[in-house]
Amino acid sequence: MIINPYRFAAGYLPLTTAWIAATGETSTTILNALNTFEAGLIANSLTGKFNALYPFVGGTSAKHRYNFMNTSLYSLTFNGGWTHSATGALPNGTNANASTGILGSNLTVNSNHISFYSRTNAAVAAKPSIGLFQGSLALLLYLKATGAGTAVYSNTSTSLATMYPSGASTDSRGWFIGNKSSNAIGGLTISKNGTSLASNTASPNQTAYPNLPVLISGNSVGGAIIYDDKECAMVTIGTSLTSGEISTLYTLINTFQTSLSRNV
Repeated sequence: MIINPYRFAAGYLPLTTAWIAATGETSTTILNALNTFEAGLIANSLTGKFNALYPFVGGTSAKHRYNFMNTSLYSLTFNGGWTHSATGALPNGTNANASTGILGSNLTVNSNHISFYSRTNAAVAAKPSIGLFQGSLALLLYLKATGAGTAVYSNTSTSLATMYPSGASTDSRGWFIGNKSSNAIGGLTISKNGTSLASNTASPNQTAYPNLPVLISGNSVGGAIIYDDKECAMVTIGTSLTSGEISTLYTLINTFQTSLSRNV
């Protein structure tokens, strides 16, 4: 018998145990996937990198809303039409979004990341999958912003493309992350499945974020509410990650999604 060294004698690791208490989940497939994922975060010193991590497991809005890192903080509020299933949470693309409750003031301007695991391949022009926006201040992640396929991480108060990373993305399925480590050239990156797509070639000039909640699958851009249509199977929000940590986190996420038979 192989014994999992990360399993408590009486059950699961602390975050998984708290998530079980909050959701009442009994599926050992889900619980073992969460516990293995948590063990990976611990082993790679990643648990302190997140304000919130939403694994979207359990198949209902009541379970999908919980922040795995702390089930008493930043629970999602689902607005509009959503379909919740074992594969994730699917917005209807017309009036659906989820508010994280994480405000721009909760984030460190020069050390942050937002990420989204998408199970949908769709080009939706100028529709971010996660972020916040007001006036000229932006924190937005686009997975496939044009028909040709462009992933964009907008984290600057200017519209100059050299100040935010934009890379080729012909398929919007997979794990995308926008990461900011500094207000400098190369300080902003956008990556897919652990590999960098692009970085900024000029220094961004943003020094604050709007005091609004980070939204999933919907945002205000140009004064209008814009809704995304991609099924979400994980979201993370937190401090900046190194390129090595991004690669490691993708490996953990991919193993997690694969164990649930919903990887793309």
